[in-house]
Amino acid sequence: MTLNTAMTRGWTAAAAAAILATVAALAFLGSASAQSVSDLTVGSATVEPSGTVTISVTATVDELGSYRVDVGYDSTLVTATECTSADGVCSIDVVASDTVRINGSNLAGITGDDVQLGTITFLSNGPEGVAALTVDTSTLVLSDTVGDTLTVTPTDGAITIATATPAPSDEPTATPAAPAAVPQTGGAPGASSANSMAWLLAAAGLTVVAGGAWVLARAGREN
Repeated sequence: MTLNTAMTRGWTAAAAAAILATVAALAFLGSASAQSVSDLTVGSATVEPSGTVTISVTATVDELGSYRVDVGYDSTLVTATECTSADGVCSIDVVASDTVRINGSNLAGITGDDVQLGTITFLSNGPEGVAALTVDTSTLVLSDTVGDTLTVTPTDGAITIATATPAPSDEPTATPAAPAAVPQTGGAPGASSANSMAWLLAAAGLTVVAGGAWVLARAGREN
């Protein structure tokens, strides 16, 4: 084996090792870019009939670059009246009936837990019930800052329409007032009888005096 042949084989082996290292690095970068969103959540809420409520669409993500989320709703119970996107635009019943689409992009990347991607405001237009808010997985797309698709596990939400139960009153129960004492008329018990007896005795005394005076007067005339 000549020196040139040995050197050639050495360079070939080094080049092969470099290529393998490059492939491994690319594979690692590819796996790193295939990050997953731990959750994509459509919020839930309770509202009274004919009331309005706003729910949030949130995600926990690392370096989210762009997103497209379609949320379907039950139009027999609720109507979407307004929507917002944190990093783009949104539309109601444009891409499909009874569907709200939220689009957004951020070149710097979005990282965080429960990051708000958008909001949807609903009006309850039906009787009491539960209106499901479902993520359309066939159109759902979340990508990182280099355009690689992220793995997403969505969680649907719901709006419960129910009449609020009145809170119990804290006011104390009124206690009936005691009956008022009726003042007595006249004197004390027995006073009426005593007065009557006194008048009778006085009348009897006057009668005796008058009778005695009459007797004395008659006797004087006879003498």
